[in-house]
Formats: sequence, C-alpha cells, structure tokens
Amino acid sequence: MTATEVRVLGPITATVNGAGARLGGPRPRAVLAALVLARGELVTEEQIIDAVWEEDLPDRPHRALHTYVAGLRRALEPGRGARQESSVLHRHPGGYRLVLDQDVVDAHRFAESVRAAAWAGAEGRPQEAVAAADRALRLWRGTAYADLGGLRFVQAERARLAELRSTAREIRVAALLDLGAHHLTLADSAELTAEAPLRESGWALRAQALYRCGRQAEAVAVLGSARRVLREELGVSPGPELARITERVLAHDPTLSWPAAAG
Repeated sequence: MTATEVRVLGPITATVNGAGARLGGPRPRAVLAALVLARGELVTEEQIIDAVWEEDLPDRPHRALHTYVAGLRRALEPGRGARQESSVLHRHPGGYRLVLDQDVVDAHRFAESVRAAAWAGAEGRPQEAVAAADRALRLWRGTAYADLGGLRFVQAERARLAELRSTAREIRVAALLDLGAHHLTLADSAELTAEAPLRESGWALRAQALYRCGRQAEAVAVLGSARRVLREELGVSPGPELARITERVLAHDPTLSWPAAAG
C-alpha cells in the first residue's frame, strides 16, 4: 500500500512512501491546495481555474489545468502505469476529486489534536492537554499554504489554522499553569500577546503567569498594555475575562497563587 502524506502547515509538500514528491511550481501546488481544501469533495474545473489563476488567466486555462493535474498524478503515484486509472486524483465529469484519507493531511491531524487538547483541558486533565497541544504544534512549520502568497481561496483556511494555533498555545499555557509550571509559561505567554495582541485570553494567561512567579507589578503593567491595545485597535474596553483577572490581580486574590488555585 502506498503511504502518502500532504503537508500544508508551511510550504506545501508531499511525500510518497517517505520520499519527497515533486509537485512543481506555485500553480500546480495551488491546484493541489484547492483539492485538499475540498476535503474529498468534487471540485469543478471552473472552480479550480478561478482559484488558481484568479484574474490572470492563461490563454487555454483548461489545457493548463490538465497539464498540472497530470504532473500531480505522476508526483503522487510514481509507480502508476500510463494507462492505469489514478487512485488518488479522480477525474469526474467537469472536475476532479482528491481521494486521500483526511489523516494524511497535516492540517487535519493538527485540528484534531487541538480539539483533543481543548477537551482534555476542559475535563481537568492538564497533562493530556499539554501532550495534545504539543502534538499539534510540532506539525506547524510556518504560515499555512505559505508558498501560495495572497491567493484569495486560501485566506480563510489560513486564518482558521492560525487561530487554531493560537488556541493550542493558549491551552498549553493554561495547562502548564494548572500543573504549577508557571515559570515555563513566561516566554510562551509573552509571544502569544506579541503575535495575537487582540486575543484577550492571551493577555489574561500572561498576567496570571507573571503573578504566580511573584511579578505582580509586571502583571499589572501587562494588563494595562492589554487595555491600551484594545482601546487603540478596536475602540473597546476589556471583556469579562480580562476584567476579572484585573480585579483579582489588584486585589491580590489568593486563589491566583499556586498551589491554592489548584485546590
């Protein structure tokens, strides 16, 4: 059985039986991305052409698409005979369908691991939450679909995956705090607020980590920074989560400290 893996968390790559597949340049990679995003559903030729070329159409777009599909078939099924039907990239009337288990796509495994981390965290199993979050984050090689530039059809998925990455990192920090490993969260929580300054949950986790490390003044300063960013960027006041952590920090709430918070 051929073992195929497609990775989109970073530049698009594929392996077949452990060997790198030669996918070609940006256009064929974009064709593969359009099929991956369909998650096994049929994609019409017109949909693929609109996604891959946008307004910059070649003279014969359907012919160009057929050429790229043929190249992708050779790359993903190197042992397939010229007259054999493709078992990976099916041709249907009017379009194509990528026939691969979702588990072979790193973005799917990534999302499943983030869900597992969230579930474990919600169920009070912080060690499992950390393990699942780490499993997800190890798959991340950079911006999703990084080699497709500003093509519009990947923007929503790119944003979804980036949001999931921030969620995984927050779950990991929260679980480490539950385990009393607050000193291990300082760098990660600072990176969270730098990379996603509009996510209030990141600011709350960072303030809690600082407070537990005995750096109460810095926790207060961080919460002030959060209020300023939200006001300047969104014109809003902090939401309930950030308001609550601010009250608790200013009141020196004993339940913020370890191990009292875990009791």
